[in-house]
Amino acid sequence: MPTSGAASGWRIVLLTVAPAVAHDFTLSLRAQGHEVVALVVPAGIRGLRPLDLEGWAELGRLFEAAPPSLDVLLVSEPAHLTPRLADLRPDLLLCFFFPWRLPPEALALPPLGAVNVHPSLLPRYRGPCPLGWALREDARELGLTFHRMDASFDTGPVLAQGTFPLQDEDTEELVFEKLMLASRQLLPRVVERVARGDVGERQVEAAATFAPFFEAAYRDIDWRDSARSVHLKVRACRFAAWREGHGDARARLQDRWVRVRRTRAWRGEDPRAKPGTLLARQGDELLVQCGDAPLWVVSHRPEEA
Repeated sequence: MPTSGAASGWRIVLLTVAPAVAHDFTLSLRAQGHEVVALVVPAGIRGLRPLDLEGWAELGRLFEAAPPSLDVLLVSEPAHLTPRLADLRPDLLLCFFFPWRLPPEALALPPLGAVNVHPSLLPRYRGPCPLGWALREDARELGLTFHRMDASFDTGPVLAQGTFPLQDEDTEELVFEKLMLASRQLLPRVVERVARGDVGERQVEAAATFAPFFEAAYRDIDWRDSARSVHLKVRACRFAAWREGHGDARARLQDRWVRVRRTRAWRGEDPRAKPGTLLARQGDELLVQCGDAPLWVVSHRPEEA
């Protein structure tokens, strides 16, 4: 039984690096009568990196997004996770965009178990890079799964699933907005099933696919490829997980390497030019010839040395 008793709601710990999760899930769970007692944030490998400026900025966004009275706990390494969670006495753990595997000792702490939110229709795209692979493979809709957590990544029984459409012009910010909207819509159903002690539906192993870290070589754009292929690569890289650091797609433009962060299709007549040729410029936007058609490079910046 929950430590705090059903009448007063559950003690829930959120584990995430996403400010929107900290804000939206806390408010939603409180509206359902539950107490979110802490936000647990990972540091170090593939978590936040508070020793550099970008890491401090990310941590600052999390603090700003967290509703008042919610404690934010920065855990320095996975070995410290279980004792920190034990101190919080959770009835339920809820993970969304949390990069560390929870050890069996942590999973055993909450009487109501641990639930993860995975941005795919499991068992498809298990692993660290589901959004990246869906976009790389030109998905026209994206999925979302709430599932119970077990000893392996993304293999536990399913509690709720949903999908949302993906438009070709959707920015990174809009995709995350759609993802959060879908998750908020599914969350009450998940809470209701957990309250009933519902174990969820087992995943079909025969249908499982894996979404591993992107290979480093995938970043590099070859302008001889089709405009569509280049566009998919640029978009997928914005959502990718990389074993060593992270990075946007990159390309050679006018004899220098640039990070290409966003592109859009060309709507005019296709000129005849050598792939990689800069055809036109509109402010910061560049029109570049690909193997079959031009492509607008909407956002780019110099590649760091």
